[in-house]
Amino acid sequence: MLHSDLTPLVVGIVFLATTAARSLWLRRARGINAYVIDHGDPLHRFLAYVFFAIVAGLLVYFGAAAVFPEFERNAGLVDRFANDAARWFGLIAMVAATVWTGYAQISMGDSWRIGVPKGETLTLRTRGPFAVSRNPIFLGMLVFVLGMTMWSPSAVTLALLAVTYVALEVQIRVEEAYLERTHGETYRAFRNRVRRWI
Repeated sequence: MLHSDLTPLVVGIVFLATTAARSLWLRRARGINAYVIDHGDPLHRFLAYVFFAIVAGLLVYFGAAAVFPEFERNAGLVDRFANDAARWFGLIAMVAATVWTGYAQISMGDSWRIGVPKGETLTLRTRGPFAVSRNPIFLGMLVFVLGMTMWSPSAVTLALLAVTYVALEVQIRVEEAYLERTHGETYRAFRNRVRRWI
């Protein structure tokens, strides 16, 4: 089996940098603050902490796996699924998810936000990746974590994958409520035409 090295950690950092790059570009080029998480709202604050914990957990896990050879086994590695083929598929999923997520963020144009904006009506995007998925960025995030889990299928990564899915489902519903309030029938027609995930 391929030895646990820095590959998933490096690809994870590239994924985070890709996400951050769009936000930084909007701030510098357009003067738009894309970070709009309302920490005064308990649900939004809780979700922000959950997503932070997922990212931190994955970075710590793969950092420890790169340094300590027995770490994965001690974290409950599922031997049946831990093989070279799974790692290659995991790597392909991580790279594809990074490219897809970057493409989806660019496709949002000036509407890209992290969180639900207050008092702001953003353009509803329905083309490009949004013609395939109503939530292409969240789809990319889920596929990325799935790829990491395939690279190192353990009790820890499987738990983080499950938490990622549940947290994204909750976040999607929060955003769907905002989109329906702000776009009404236009959003409902889009929702009826395009599936939530894919």
